[in-house]
Amino acid sequence: MQNRNGLDNIAFIAIILAIVLLILTSSLIDNAFRFIPASLGIASASYAVFRILSTNVGKRRYENDKFTAFFTPSPYRYFHCPECKTKLRVPKGKGKIKIKCPKCGHQIIRKT
Repeated sequence: MQNRNGLDNIAFIAIILAIVLLILTSSLIDNAFRFIPASLGIASASYAVFRILSTNVGKRRYENDKFTAFFTPSPYRYFHCPECKTKLRVPKGKGKIKIKCPKCGHQIIRKT
C-alpha cells in the first residue's frame, strides 16, 4: 500500500509487548486476572496496526524520532566550569583531555 508508515521501532516494540502480554495471559491460571494483560495485549497490537497503516507519515516519523532519541546515548559529556559555572560540552571517548572554558578561559583536566 502506498503512503503508509510501515513497521517502525515503536510498532515493533508494541508487537513484541503484545506477544509477551498474550503469552502471559495464557499462563495465568486465575480467570479473574486474565482480563487485564489480555486487554493490554490487544490494545498494544491495535496500536501497532494503527501505526503501520497510518497515512500521516510525517507525524509517525516525528514520534519515532523522539522515541529513538530517548534511547540513544548522547555522544557528548557535559561539565561545568568551576570558575564561571558555564556548561561545557566535550565528545565522549577521548580519554583524559584539557578543557578550556570559552567564556572565562579557565582550563580543567577531565576524563571523558
